[in-house]
Amino acid sequence: MLKPKEVCERLGISYRTLQRYIDQGLIQPIRLPKGQMRFREEDVERLVGMIRKREVILYARVSSETQKDDLKNQIEALKKKTEELGVREYIILTDVDSGLNMKRKNFMKLLKMILNNEVSKVVIMYKDRLVRFGNEIIEEVCKTHGCELLVLEDEDKTPEQELIEDLISIMVSFSGKLYGMRSHKYEKVKKCADEIANS
Repeated sequence: MLKPKEVCERLGISYRTLQRYIDQGLIQPIRLPKGQMRFREEDVERLVGMIRKREVILYARVSSETQKDDLKNQIEALKKKTEELGVREYIILTDVDSGLNMKRKNFMKLLKMILNNEVSKVVIMYKDRLVRFGNEIIEEVCKTHGCELLVLEDEDKTPEQELIEDLISIMVSFSGKLYGMRSHKYEKVKKCADEIANS
């Protein structure tokens, strides 16, 4: 018989997630006379099998429509690496948007899947493909939910280059809010920022 803490450690989940599995009827605890919960070993093993049937997600992102070729290259590199690891089934999610925008459609979809313990591994090309800032938070969320985060390459950039790109990302993001996402003024700012970043 296993204690809740032992079950959580074996499954790589939080106590809240274990409680959710109980509420969903995925595992049934045995109540001791004093109210403590215990779990049968075979029930935990059955749940392990269910949890392991999770998705591998390949996530790629570029900041603008002009970088569509880079997006294709990212996807191909992710597919190649994933297949080299022996994984043949995966889901590809992409976004064309700034890494500062936390409400990207497929990024939000991915985040919800991780929080629901539906993802076993996320494969990205570079660390900043998921978020421009706050990578430590994403890494901790993945770790807490038993999801491996695999980054294929470290971008070979100087601290100065990274700072310039971060400042440009902030400028583009705020200009979009000031002028409106469809405004020709926003497009001019974005084009100028892209040219600076690629020079």
